[in-house]
Amino acid sequence: MKKEDTVKLISAEGMEFVIDKEAAMVSQTIRNMLTSPGGFAEAEHGEVTFPEISAVILEKICQYFYWSLQYSRFGFFIFYFLGSVSCFFYL
Repeated sequence: MKKEDTVKLISAEGMEFVIDKEAAMVSQTIRNMLTSPGGFAEAEHGEVTFPEISAVILEKICQYFYWSLQYSRFGFFIFYFLGSVSCFFYL
C-alpha cells in the first residue's frame, strides 16, 4: 500500500493509527481537511492530530470507519456498532 493511500490519525497521547484513506473519508470532517483547496497542513502531510481524543476512543473511531465501509450499504445504525459504549461523537 502506498503512503498516498493511507492517513495517519494521532491521538492526544501521541498514539498513531495508520488507516486507509478511503476509511478516513467516512468522516466528513477528515475528508474536508484532506481534500479542501485551503491548503490544510493535514492534506500535505497525510496526518491528522486530535489533541482532545484519547487513543482508546480514536481506536474505536478507526474501527467504526472500517465497519461503516463494510456495512453502510445495508443501512445499519451506528448503535449496532457501538453496542454498550456510552459516548457519542460527531466526525
